[in-house]
Amino acid sequence: APEALAGPAPASAVAADYFVVPSVGNKLPPCTLPVWCVIPNPDDIEQCVEILRVTVGNKVPTKRLLFGKRAWILLGRRIQEVSEGPQPDIGLATPRASRSHALLLRNWLGQVFLMDLGSGNGTIVDGKKLRPKDVVRWKIGAKACFADDQTETFELCHAG
Repeated sequence: APEALAGPAPASAVAADYFVVPSVGNKLPPCTLPVWCVIPNPDDIEQCVEILRVTVGNKVPTKRLLFGKRAWILLGRRIQEVSEGPQPDIGLATPRASRSHALLLRNWLGQVFLMDLGSGNGTIVDGKKLRPKDVVRWKIGAKACFADDQTETFELCHAG
C-alpha cells in the first residue's frame, strides 16, 4: 500500500496515477553512494514528497512517482534486449537518455538529491546543467529534465 511506503496518499488519489518504485532487491547501485544516502525512517522525514512526471504536450497523463522504501533510484533509457549493466528503476522516454543516466538519492531526512552519472546529454535541474558525478539537492518545486526537455519533465512536489 502506498501509504505504508510514502505516507498517506491524498483522498483524491487515483491508484493508476501513482507508481511506487519497487524494492531494490539484490540490485546494486551503478556507483559508490554517498555515506548519507539511506532509506529514511518515516518518523524522521521532514516533508513527504513525490515526483510529478509530465510529458510535453500532455501526450500521456501525468504520473506521480513515489519513492517507496528506497535510498536511491536509477533513471535511464530502458533497453528491450538483455544487456550488460543495470536496468533503470524509472525508464526515461527520450531516446537521447543514457542507459544509466542519473541517480536520485535520499538522506535520513527524506531530502532528495540528483547526480548525473556522466550521461552524454546531461541533466538539468531548475535550468542549471549538473556537472557529472556532482550531487545537487533537488528542492521542492524545482523541475528536472534528463537529456532533453522536449519529451518529459519531472517536478519534485509535496506529496498529495
